[in-house]
Parts: sequence; structure tokens; C-alpha cells
Amino acid sequence: MKLSFKLAALYLVGLLSNCATLPDTQTATDDARTKELINRIHKALPGTYSNFAQINENGTDAPVTDLNIRQLSASGEPVFLFASQERGSITARYDIYWLKLNPLTKKAEFHFARLTGAELSLSLQETIATAWQRVLPGCVIVLEANGEQLQGHSRPDTCRFEDPYRGETRIYRMLALGANSLELETAVMAPGEQHNAGDGNLIMQKHRFYAGSASISVAVNPATGEYEEWQDLSRFSLFDDGRVIRLYSRNLAAMGFAVQLARLHWRAGEPPYLRLAIINETSGATQAFQWIEPGSERIDLNLEWLTIKLEIALPGG
Repeated sequence: MKLSFKLAALYLVGLLSNCATLPDTQTATDDARTKELINRIHKALPGTYSNFAQINENGTDAPVTDLNIRQLSASGEPVFLFASQERGSITARYDIYWLKLNPLTKKAEFHFARLTGAELSLSLQETIATAWQRVLPGCVIVLEANGEQLQGHSRPDTCRFEDPYRGETRIYRMLALGANSLELETAVMAPGEQHNAGDGNLIMQKHRFYAGSASISVAVNPATGEYEEWQDLSRFSLFDDGRVIRLYSRNLAAMGFAVQLARLHWRAGEPPYLRLAIINETSGATQAFQWIEPGSERIDLNLEWLTIKLEIALPGG
């Protein structure tokens, strides 16, 4: 009987001991996961983005939105500057995002605020301090890992402010970060208005930077019909963001042709492929194009009358 009592007591002590150490173990696990998530954001977020592929796929005349993200502060809590601009516009929009660890929930959170262009001329500390004063307490994007994506959104019931003209105004902001993509959505709602998911969202691809060289034939042999008298053109550089880059001779004379490198959806269910196109500047028509595997660091286009060689210069994604 005494032996059974001792065994029961030892079992109870061990059970209580396990229960006492479980929260600490769980806390350490949560901290490790959050630190891993923050490290993923550090690596994946900064870079150059655009929704060129989204506009191309939708077949609309809507302007392309370009976005550049850079990290302002590496020490302490990371701070990121989002500078967005519609292509062809001279007006830019600036937002600052603070990446913070919530000590209670052990979750990674983004706090965000608007910034004016003039405030960017202040010192870095003044710029960050000025923007932080505009952060609304309830405007928080709690980030969660969802497969290969990190995503989250603010809650309109807590992210709200009093607009002098509209009254109470609520903000919904969603962010989904992939290895080479970023989806952003912002909705500003007056009282009684409902948020429709997907309205006004930007599906953006992260772009890479290439250095290029080209050679063009300026004469055709009348007897054989073969292209000859090849000339090396002026070197150029471009992002794979769909911008059209004009080709020039070494003497900076326009050659009448341009190149366009873009990341576009070619096959359903697959990541965007690279598409290199040669554009006739007189007619605006695509003279030739070639699809390239996504992630290619070297691209060669060999036509009878033109050769293009591109090499990755800035691995942004």
C-alpha cells in the first residue's frame, strides 16, 4: 500500500513538473518561429515590384503601378519605405511599415502610416519619428505563414479614425508576401460601407535587373540574301518589368527598334515566364519575341538580323 502511494506521489510530481515547464518550451518555440518569419521578411520584402503582369492579363488600359521597397533601419525594429507610383505619373505615394514583435501574442506585426515626399528630406530619425506619430493604434497587420506566403490584414473595426469630412472612417489593408511576389489591397470605408475582398488589389511581381548588349546587321548581301555588316550597339540595362528600352548605336543614334523584357503568365498554374520582345518603333508592332524560363540569369536571342544578350546584374527575386 505504501509503495503504491509513493508511486502515485512521484507520478503527480512529474506531471506537475511537466506542466510547469510546458509554457516556457512553447514560448521558446513561438519566439523561434517568429524570428524565422521576420528573417524571411528581411530577405524577401526589399526590391522593385510592379503589377505589369496583372494589367497585361486583365487586358485593361489601367496604368501600371510601380513599387520600390527599401529598408530604412536595420538596427532595432526594421522599418521599410514603400514608394509607389503609377507609370507615367510624376506623383508618388509613400508609406512606412514598422515590423514589430508583439510581446504578448509572439506574432510579427506591421504598423503602417502615410508619409509625404517633403518629409523624406528630413534626417532618417526625424522621418521615422514623424511618420510614427500618424500610426493609428488599431491599424496592425498580423502576419501569419500560409504555405510559401506570409500574409495578414488589418481589421476595419479597430483600424479607424475620425475624418473631418466623412466622419468615422475605417481602413482595411491586406499584405501577402511571396518569394517573388507581393499582393497589396487597401480599402477606405465610410460608416455603413462594406469591404469587398479583391477590389482594388495590386498583384505585383518582384523584378530583376539585367545588363544587355546587342548587335545588328545594317546590310543585306544582294546575291545571297544574308545579313552582313554587323554593328555592336550601345550597352543597355533593364528590369524585367515590361518597360520598353530603345536601342542605340555606339554613336547614340536611335536604331528604330526597342527591347522589352517582362514577367508574364504564359501557362496556367505556373509562375510567370520571362518574355523578351523586339519592338519596331515605327509601327509599334512586336517584331519578334521569345519565352524564357523564369529565374534565368542569362538570356540569348539570336535572330537573322539581330542578337541580344542579357545577364543578371542585380538578383532581386
